[in-house]
Amino acid sequence: MFPVIHIGGLELSTWRIFVLTGVVLCWILFCIRAKKLGYSLYSVFFLLLLGLPVGTIGGHLFNKMIPAVVGAHSAPYPLSGLTVIGSIFSCLFFSFFYIKYVMKTQPMQLLDAAAFTFPLSILVGRIGCLFAGCCYGKIVPESIKTSFLSVFTLPVDFYAQSTHAWHDYQGLPLDSSIWNLPLFLMINVFFALVVTEMIYREREKWNLYPGTVIAVTCTLYASGRFLIEFLRKAEKVGSTLLNPWQLAILLFSFISLLWFFFSLYRRTQHLSPQLSS
Repeated sequence: MFPVIHIGGLELSTWRIFVLTGVVLCWILFCIRAKKLGYSLYSVFFLLLLGLPVGTIGGHLFNKMIPAVVGAHSAPYPLSGLTVIGSIFSCLFFSFFYIKYVMKTQPMQLLDAAAFTFPLSILVGRIGCLFAGCCYGKIVPESIKTSFLSVFTLPVDFYAQSTHAWHDYQGLPLDSSIWNLPLFLMINVFFALVVTEMIYREREKWNLYPGTVIAVTCTLYASGRFLIEFLRKAEKVGSTLLNPWQLAILLFSFISLLWFFFSLYRRTQHLSPQLSS
């Protein structure tokens, strides 16, 4: 468990290292795909370059906004995970308008091509969450510790003393176990990644309306994460059964489902334009 890495007198956050690794990997793979599809690498590069600060700023604003709206701004736990959802929202909106008005091309076709970068970047980033101890689960029942489900748990002493998880669980017996929340989140996005690529490769054969692939990606991510969030160690909002993450994901799920059903409706109306090969 290494929340930070020391190189000489330099202290590096492992979470930031993994996030940066995920971003660079996705940039490379997406540029290769965009070039094969005939898009200008110059335009695509600036889309990615500008999307980085947009996602960062949007994520931090979302991280501040949601706790204030739901009245959880004084909760005794970190809400940094909301930056992921905020980054997704801001990057999607920015990309749509940049592609449409700057690149002057159909945004949904390019967003479909880039859909795999969404779950892939999160998959790599969640490894950083595991090391950083910023996202962690609830204490598991004793019956879980002796079943095959124990492979999805972690001992409380797995976390370093500098992490939020260690501070939240200090004083508990060392043989206590908690749900390995980052692992569940990684499984969720891995499944979304596999389905996304499968659908993208068959989009012409199935005559899918542009935007269907990215809509499926967002829907799978949001629905899976909503369920996984019940395993998170977090305070509920008011008298609800949901934590702040789930309230944000509900909004994301609603938009994604509307987007998905609209894409299916357009397909049934035979309005899908010819896609690039």
